[in-house]
Amino acid sequence: MMDAPKLVVLDLDGTVVAHSTRPTTPSQAVVDALAAVRAAGVPVAIATGRAIWGALRTATDLGLTSGLVSASHGAVTYDLDSSRLVDSHLIDPSMAVTAFRDADASTAFAVEMSAGWRHTENFVRDFHGSWVDVVDLATLSATHTARLAARLPKGAQYGAAVRCPHATRLATAAGLDPSMYSVEVGYNGWIDVGPPGITKATGVAAIADHYGVTAAETIVFGDAANDLPMFEWAGHAVAMGQAVPEIQSAADEVAPTVDDDGVAEVLRRWFA
Repeated sequence: MMDAPKLVVLDLDGTVVAHSTRPTTPSQAVVDALAAVRAAGVPVAIATGRAIWGALRTATDLGLTSGLVSASHGAVTYDLDSSRLVDSHLIDPSMAVTAFRDADASTAFAVEMSAGWRHTENFVRDFHGSWVDVVDLATLSATHTARLAARLPKGAQYGAAVRCPHATRLATAAGLDPSMYSVEVGYNGWIDVGPPGITKATGVAAIADHYGVTAAETIVFGDAANDLPMFEWAGHAVAMGQAVPEIQSAADEVAPTVDDDGVAEVLRRWFA
């Protein structure tokens, strides 16, 4: 078992709150556990695939008023103390949009902006989010962004596995150049496209460097495929109990499920 960690890093959805199309709140047990971590002088950070405007709501619910949030799969870092972005990596999405459209002309798109999603009319909005405007493909393609979301259109067959097989085939067919883009295939027909070489691991590594903490001294919690890079980087990786076998097998430990307050159960080992 590792010594008491010097940095605690949390995914959000499926880790401290349940996956849902509606906003959900963390349990009091998790909030109290994180308060105990901070009372011990150990920083708590967030590493999420959400955009920063989606992450801040849950950061507040968790009682986090200071520290760093890595959002958009590591492409954006936000300082809660100063309420400002301290780092961001942007892409020109135009070549990626063309590649996806060449692979499947029905592909829908959204780009992450500071206030919410700019998206094409056929983008499926079946989750809670901030929606900026509906634009044509040319306008969307010209919007530099931390993340492009490509999605199978409404009515397409989605896959609920850790990686949607239909979205995986689309991503493979698009064949994006890894020197220009990183690609993260999710579930429900979703593909995230971001800056090359940027993952949750790079985001967490930057946070650890900020605090002068090593990977070996860091514990991370997650439940999904986009957590795998930070699982590999961290000294101790904890998968949530409801995660699929692929995720659990990559972790050093499997916690109880998010519904059973798995994060709190693990942290109580060192922080009470």
